[in-house]
Amino acid sequence: MIKSFLIFSIYLLLSSCTTSIKKIDSNLAIDDFSMTQFEINGDKSYAISSPKSLFIKDIQIYKLDKTEILFYEENKVSYIINSLKSSLLNNKNIELEGNVRLYDQNNKANTINANKAFWNIDKYEFTLIGDVILNNNSINIESSKAVLNKKENIIKFFKPVKYRYLNNSSTLNYKVKADNAYYDLNKKTLFFESKNERIKSKINF
Repeated sequence: MIKSFLIFSIYLLLSSCTTSIKKIDSNLAIDDFSMTQFEINGDKSYAISSPKSLFIKDIQIYKLDKTEILFYEENKVSYIINSLKSSLLNNKNIELEGNVRLYDQNNKANTINANKAFWNIDKYEFTLIGDVILNNNSINIESSKAVLNKKENIIKFFKPVKYRYLNNSSTLNYKVKADNAYYDLNKKTLFFESKNERIKSKINF
C-alpha cells in the first residue's frame, strides 16, 4: 500500500511540472528550456531560455530554437542576445546562428547584428562573425568579425572595417584606413590602429 502511494505521488509530481520533457529515440525534447548560472557570491551571471530544445545524448549537445541569453552585472541585465537557433556545448561554449542580435541595456541605442556568434563562457568572450554591424545614434561600424570582451566591455572589430559617423544635421563619411577598430561601450570612444602604417585615431562621442 505504501509503495503504491509513493509511485502515485511521484507520478503526480512529474505531471505537475511546467516544463514538458519527451523522449525521442535516445534524445530528449524539452519545452520551455531555461538555465541560469550564478556567480560564487550568489549574483546572477547569465540566463538562457528557449521555447523548444533537443538534448542529443550521444554528443552531449543542446539544440535550442529562438534562443535568448541575458547577461547580468550586479543582478541587473546588461546585455540581451537573441538568435533563431543555437547549440549549447558542455555548458562551456554556445554557438548561435541566424539573425543574431545583441542589445546593450546600459545604452539602448547600441545594437549589434551578425550572422553567427560564438560565446566562450569561461573566457567571457563573445565572437561575432559575418556581416557584423554596430549601430547607435552616432556611429555605424561594419566588419566581417568582431569580439566582445564582456569583462572589459570593449568590442574589437577586425579588418576590413567600414566606419560612418552620424549627427543630427547630416551624414558625414570618414574614411579611416586601419587594421582594427576598438569601441569602448563604457567610455563611448572609438579607437583605430594600424601596425603597418602606424595610424592611430581616437574619436569621442
